Amino acid sequence: MDQFHLPSDHLDVLTHNGETLSYVQPYGSDGVVVIDRDAILREPFTYKRYCQKQNEWMRLYGRVYRFLESDQNLADFRSAGCLPDSDLYGLSRTMDRESTLAEPTPLEYRFEECFIDAFGEEALKYLKREYAFLTDQGNTVYVDYALFRKDGTWIAIEENGIRYHHPQIIGKERYQHILKKQNAIVAAYGIVFRWDTESLFHREKIADELREFLGDLDDYLIQYSLSASRGFSLHEHQADQLSQLQADRDAGKRSALVVLPTGTGKTVIALEDMVRVAAAHGSLDVLILVPSLDLVLQWQKAAAAFETLIGRIQVQTYAAIARQYHREPVNQYHYIVVDEAHHGPAPILKKVIQHYQPLFLLGLTATDKRLDERRLESVFGSYEEKLDLKEAIQKGLLCQIRAFRLESTLDLSEVRFNGRDYVSSDLEKRIRVNSRNELIADVLHTYFYSRLPGKSGLVYCVNVAHAKEMAKILRLRGFTAESVDGSDPRRYEKIRRYMERQLQFLCTCSLLTEGWDAPHTSVIVMARPTLSRVLYAQQLGRGTRKAEGKEALYVIDVVDRYGSFGQLSNRPWSVNSLLNQPWYVPFGDLVPRSDVAGQELVILGTTHEQPVKLQPYELFTMQRLYESYLSVESLARELFVSTGTVRSWINTGELTPDVHLPMGRSAVDLFHPDQIAIIRLAKGLKEHTEATIVEDFWEFLAERSYSYSYKMAFLLALLKQADSTGDAEITGVLSAYREFYLNRIRENKTVDRSGSPYHDPEFLMDDKALTNSLLSNPFEKFERKRFFYYAKDLKKISIHHRLWEDLTHRGGLEKLHRQMQEDLIHYYAPLGGY
Repeated sequence: MDQFHLPSDHLDVLTHNGETLSYVQPYGSDGVVVIDRDAILREPFTYKRYCQKQNEWMRLYGRVYRFLESDQNLADFRSAGCLPDSDLYGLSRTMDRESTLAEPTPLEYRFEECFIDAFGEEALKYLKREYAFLTDQGNTVYVDYALFRKDGTWIAIEENGIRYHHPQIIGKERYQHILKKQNAIVAAYGIVFRWDTESLFHREKIADELREFLGDLDDYLIQYSLSASRGFSLHEHQADQLSQLQADRDAGKRSALVVLPTGTGKTVIALEDMVRVAAAHGSLDVLILVPSLDLVLQWQKAAAAFETLIGRIQVQTYAAIARQYHREPVNQYHYIVVDEAHHGPAPILKKVIQHYQPLFLLGLTATDKRLDERRLESVFGSYEEKLDLKEAIQKGLLCQIRAFRLESTLDLSEVRFNGRDYVSSDLEKRIRVNSRNELIADVLHTYFYSRLPGKSGLVYCVNVAHAKEMAKILRLRGFTAESVDGSDPRRYEKIRRYMERQLQFLCTCSLLTEGWDAPHTSVIVMARPTLSRVLYAQQLGRGTRKAEGKEALYVIDVVDRYGSFGQLSNRPWSVNSLLNQPWYVPFGDLVPRSDVAGQELVILGTTHEQPVKLQPYELFTMQRLYESYLSVESLARELFVSTGTVRSWINTGELTPDVHLPMGRSAVDLFHPDQIAIIRLAKGLKEHTEATIVEDFWEFLAERSYSYSYKMAFLLALLKQADSTGDAEITGVLSAYREFYLNRIRENKTVDRSGSPYHDPEFLMDDKALTNSLLSNPFEKFERKRFFYYAKDLKKISIHHRLWEDLTHRGGLEKLHRQMQEDLIHYYAPLGGY
């Protein structure tokens, strides 16, 4: 037993086997400090529990610093009132991960699915993946995801694997590295939430936690952006720099880089140029960026004599501006100077430079040894614009898109819908037919073998087998083609060959593992229909980049037959619907642009085709029209009732869906969000939130509503099998649940009321039947109220994190055990006794 004595002012603890691993103390007026005892480095505790406690502390306290108790930095932190200024944040490699990782990893994709579940398909625009963050010491660290609030605070989200993050596995040095990174984020007004790999399989649970921890996404800034050009000039050792800079501006250029040896007056050149710009435009707001505090003082001293001629001049370090640039408008400054500009390609400084859009941007450097003209041009000569796809094409930032609608005779009107997309098994049965595959190959051969040979392309298929079939058919038509998937041992070789244009087509079903960015991709075939706007847009995005000699991206949408219901159909996304373009011409430009000639259209023979007006329902999908609407399941969760209760209200006419859609062999009922408050009032239901979850649980149990004994036996089985994180293997719960009823049979006691199948030992021994029974009733009663979750992939039941906290830290377990035993005695009294 741990003999450690907790400080009297501690707020909470993390324990394992009776030993205190961490404790929380107040720090300052608005935060806490978590002290990790050295025991955390030797105990093989469950890392999932570590993440749960961290997230709970971050939710409760906001500013949460964390140190090992033996770390000298802790003493320095307490005495100085801020993070120590040491070598502590030489934190990570400074490779530009955001630029090099084009696609999400499988784990990132899983997190993004949870994020979509929580906030909807459009929510990904608020996420910044692989965000580079600059510490006070000028070092670059990365977080998996970042979200930026409009009030200047931000959220860092980390996906943590046990092998790389568990203190007992990684050791003291690497664990301190993680804590230092976290503390740097907190010091910069950030909050760090962590989820371990296994937890991300609990999609509904993580979605609930995301909603609770992040709140309303309207409070956050949109993060997607595209790079636009502002013109750039490189001047090395020019005799008359000032005249040259003015000539650049007269020519419409908005940025320049000056390379001059140290001591030749770069500072004076910059200040004198500002004077000229101020004379033409009036008083300026100027920002000067430098790498060190010493240079801040030098620039401030030099600029003091010029302020009356120029205007307001601010001098900041790279590190300081990195923590605030995302909170400032792009036109905050009229003139920006980047001193020691050879640092420009560094990930953080690059973000800063490309964020702002001043009248003029000037880079200064004394060295050409590290000067990569192409990279610096890409940094200083571009800026970020927040645009949608159509605007980006209109501005010439992305290539033109030309659509071809390939009509097949396949009838997919009966394909089922699972709430987010088509049921994969249904698609596979109907789409993997040779005639449809041959039709796709015919079109590709007609246009991209004979007329425009050599175009590189991707074919998105329904699954791995379909991708292999398509690649085989294309090879028989004379194309160089291969299939690629995450389990293919030759996938990297195939991708390399595609990048080197040795392969003309790659056939794939997945975005998860490829991780490549291929601007030369000119053809995309959507052979796998999808109702997911995000999935369709991601697939399309593999070909929208501009490249030398690339006139357009040719998108082939395979148009099968679907059911239509007035203005809506179960039709998948197409490039026409994505761009809301109702007119169709074979390979016609989808976004009008007067500055680009369609020379390839002459070769394709489509220049004289007449536009066809598409039917309205062909442009709409359920997501576009009803994205904010609630399904029966979602409504039940919001109302805190069972799905069966909602369906009963629908069947009896007490509740009328706002939308009723036949979808395949079933139908989808949808409700406008405004219905929630109306139904609550009509049914006398109270509002339930994450904050009321514990109270709701105990109120639910206080009803003591038992048609059968199932809920009581289930809760006892779950508590018996739950680990320290509140998770339990379904097989263990099932075993304990079964044993409860088998024991009653062995003891010749009444098993339950008449009508229960549990009287039959054969039923109890049928794993599949008993599992289905347990998950539908009693588990569903708890799951629909968000008390518990079931992760089918993991085969685990999980208890809500707030509820588990109450059960384990506030005497809840004893209280629950006691009530269940009392309720069982009362329940079985009229049935012969417990």
